[in-house]
Amino acid sequence: DRAFEVVGLDLDETALAAARRRHPQATFQVLDVTRLPAPDLGRFDLVLALSLLQSPGIRQDVLLAALRRHHLTPTGGLILGFPNARYRDGFLSYGARLRNFARPDLSLLTADVTAARRGLQKHGFKVFVTGKYEVLVTAIPAGLPTPGELEL
Repeated sequence: DRAFEVVGLDLDETALAAARRRHPQATFQVLDVTRLPAPDLGRFDLVLALSLLQSPGIRQDVLLAALRRHHLTPTGGLILGFPNARYRDGFLSYGARLRNFARPDLSLLTADVTAARRGLQKHGFKVFVTGKYEVLVTAIPAGLPTPGELEL
C-alpha cells in the first residue's frame, strides 16, 4: 500500500511524450543529466540509470557524484544498467561488439562496470553486479541490510 512517485528524465521530447502516454501517472521532464545537480529536481529513494552512462558526453564519475551528493536520500540506492549489446546494422548483437572488431570485446564494458563499482564502494555503498543482457550495478548504502540479510 505504499505510494510512490516516478520522475523520468530525457533530452528527447519525443521519447518523453511516448513515456507520458504509457505512464500518465508519472512525471517526465526534459533534462540534460550533464547539467546535474539540479536543485529543483529533488532527492530520491532510488535512481535508475539504464544505458545512460555510455552516452556521448557523459562523465560517469561526475554524474554519479552529482547523484550521490544531491539527488539521493540518505538511504537511497542506485541501479545502473550497462548494456551487454550493441545495435549493428539494425540487428542486436550481444557481447558488446565494436564495429571494427570481428569478435566481442567486453573490455570497455568491464572497465565501465568496475569504475562504477569501485567509485560507489569508496563512497560507502554495498555494490552488487548482476544481469545478463544488461549488466546491472546495484548500490545501497552500506548501513542498510540486503534482502537476504532481512530474512535471517
